[in-house]
Amino acid sequence: MLKTLLKTLVLVCSVGYSYSNDLTPYQGFTGNAYNYGNPWNMNSVLPDPSGTSVNNVFYTYTPNKETSADFEVDIGNWNADKSGYVWKETDNWDGAPGGIAIIKNVPLPYVHRSAFGDGFLNTTGEGTVENATVIYTYKVDPCYNPQFDPACPGFIPPKVEEVKIEDLYVEVDVEQKEVDEDNYEKEEKESDEDKEEKEEKEKERSKMRLEQALSAVDNSALFAESFAQGQMLQQMNNAIDVNSYITATVPGGTYNETVKIDGGKLPDNKSGKRMNWATQKLHEEMVGMQYGK
Repeated sequence: MLKTLLKTLVLVCSVGYSYSNDLTPYQGFTGNAYNYGNPWNMNSVLPDPSGTSVNNVFYTYTPNKETSADFEVDIGNWNADKSGYVWKETDNWDGAPGGIAIIKNVPLPYVHRSAFGDGFLNTTGEGTVENATVIYTYKVDPCYNPQFDPACPGFIPPKVEEVKIEDLYVEVDVEQKEVDEDNYEKEEKESDEDKEEKEEKEKERSKMRLEQALSAVDNSALFAESFAQGQMLQQMNNAIDVNSYITATVPGGTYNETVKIDGGKLPDNKSGKRMNWATQKLHEEMVGMQYGK
């Protein structure tokens, strides 16, 4: 076994942080909370940061009732523990005509979102509400987490830590090292063989490409030669007057029959009969010899 000494290492770990140019709380407003149901959960209405504070509530609705009917509308938010209300408004519509929308703005002294329980819109008496809308305006303080920016109150600068790694002794197996060296040499040898094989294949490909290129050149030369010969023959044919070879003059007139047969009848050829009989006889003998007769 071989022991190797590793040098001492010193690691310095530091935590960086950035500075913001603007730490002004930003303003915002919600959508219609009444669309989240009645009652509505404020976790679905307000943004997530814990630095959110509500500073205003805007609501509107239209009562639907008879003028003589008694009707009241309660709207507001419970406390987080439902022991009371963060805010609550009661609109009394007794003896008032319906169909006229009400619009209200309820200011709040930047109440932290953690104080809000569920919101509600309740009715008492004979009537209903239509087109209800409840909107919250809010602000978010970026320094709700002091570590958000060094300019935030309560910011704690991060510490720079120094970590030391003491001298370490690592045991190296010499036999394993020799095995690794053998494997490395084997891989090098295989790599050289693969390289030679790739070079041979590349030479073959280059040779094939050269032969194809030469073949294309030869074909082009043959085609050009054939085309030139065809053009030459065409020019020669155009230069020859072939009319003299196809023009002929046949004398006209009447050609009378000059052969005369005595008695007006052509007699049979007796020699021909004997020849036909001899041929037929020879044929029958040949057929008989073929079938052993």
